[in-house]
Amino acid sequence: MSLRMRPLGDALGVEIIGIDLATSVSKQDIETLQTTLADRLVMVIRDQSLDPTELLAALRLFGETMPQHLSDMLMPGHPEIAVLDSRKAPKGSDGRVMPVGSRAWHTDHTNHARPPKVTALYAVQLPESGGDTSFANMQLAYASLPKAQQAELTGLRTVNKIEDHGYVSEADRARFGNHQFHPLIRTHPETGRQGIYLHPGKTERIEGMEPEASRIFVDSLLDQTIGPDVTYRHQWHPGDLVLWDNRGVMHQAHADYDMQAGRVMHRVLLEGEVPR
Repeated sequence: MSLRMRPLGDALGVEIIGIDLATSVSKQDIETLQTTLADRLVMVIRDQSLDPTELLAALRLFGETMPQHLSDMLMPGHPEIAVLDSRKAPKGSDGRVMPVGSRAWHTDHTNHARPPKVTALYAVQLPESGGDTSFANMQLAYASLPKAQQAELTGLRTVNKIEDHGYVSEADRARFGNHQFHPLIRTHPETGRQGIYLHPGKTERIEGMEPEASRIFVDSLLDQTIGPDVTYRHQWHPGDLVLWDNRGVMHQAHADYDMQAGRVMHRVLLEGEVPR
């Protein structure tokens, strides 16, 4: 069966059928997948059956894996993989138990100097209903703004920190806790498209603003730009491998299911470049 592609929406997303990443993949197919991901920003590769070694080999077709600062969730023997299990969801600083990635729209690991270019989630176990993940094309979101507002945002930088939540270990804070400065409007290194780039939970402040003013600014910007015209909501199926380009999208998991039923995902990050 040959590789087939189908758009998942007008704004972003593409479905890939007819490829088995556990076997050899042709150079032409690899190049097609890489180019398509940069263009469509979210890629859903259906019907995969991958053990941890096969998962890592498949994802290295797209780049090099990188460390994650979720030490308590890393898979023994395969520390490049974080096991996101809703039955073990950690408490945040507010005492609420929330699955990882479900608190707000965000892009991953902006507390790194070279944040991940790609995040991949592989569906291992799913609840009977709920547990979708939504994605927002932040390049389209930026393009929707008036030119004058675009000009005001260009040149702003976010000051990024590691989360304040208790599930972040002291060792991870020591290793990944330095402040990182990233452009609020990021240029994608492969396509040249510009988009809004941030993680509200890791944004200590906008450079030159106080933290509270920064929070209000960020919330207002996201409320203004994220809507149905720039989003895609993914309903998971067993064996889905979903990759998304953090340089152009934000995402949010939906916590609308019985967490004790078990939503288990294997997460891998691919190393990116210094944001520009």
